Amino acid sequence: MKDFIRPKGRLRALSFHARLAYTTFLAFTLAGVVLTAWLLDDMVGMEAQGVEEYYAGGSAAAGGDDFAPAADGDGPMLELPDEGLELAPVAAISLRKLLEVTHFHLFTMPVYLLILSHLFMLSRLGSGFKTATIGAGGVGTALHIAAPWAAAKGTAGSVALYAVSGTMMAGAYLVMCLLPIWEMWTPEPSRRRADASQRELSPAAAKARSALG
Repeated sequence: MKDFIRPKGRLRALSFHARLAYTTFLAFTLAGVVLTAWLLDDMVGMEAQGVEEYYAGGSAAAGGDDFAPAADGDGPMLELPDEGLELAPVAAISLRKLLEVTHFHLFTMPVYLLILSHLFMLSRLGSGFKTATIGAGGVGTALHIAAPWAAAKGTAGSVALYAVSGTMMAGAYLVMCLLPIWEMWTPEPSRRRADASQRELSPAAAKARSALG
């Protein structure tokens, strides 16, 4: 938090890992803003001309997939197959549903990534390992958000993309979660504690203590 109370113009002076985490979060936020505009256009139009129709009812909203009302008005009309007949194949997900799912994930998963990255940066782990883990979390999250779009378009390898990106994202999140917990709650090695206490002493006191010890 010390960077937030210092004079202006501190962004360029941030550590590499802080800039990596912030840039990743901001990139996801920008993508979320663009997708929000797309979702708004699909729901009610950019000029909001379909707001009343979408929220208050009327003719079917563009891209909607609600049940059709029954003829007598008592409830939805469900067309169920007769017994013994094969079930109809599952319908492809609509564009509206795909946009809503992506919109939700773009504004939730990057927040988790940002918070976990901050806690992870406080650990004693090496700089290279931190870079690889935060980078894997960002790439895995981006690919996992894109995976449903690849599957919906029937792109070759979409199943593998979904599995690999989910594994990459989950693995990075677990590392950034579990290692800080481990470091916070496990005893510090005695030699490291001695070195830390030595650094806390004044130079003269440290020299005197070394001479006596």
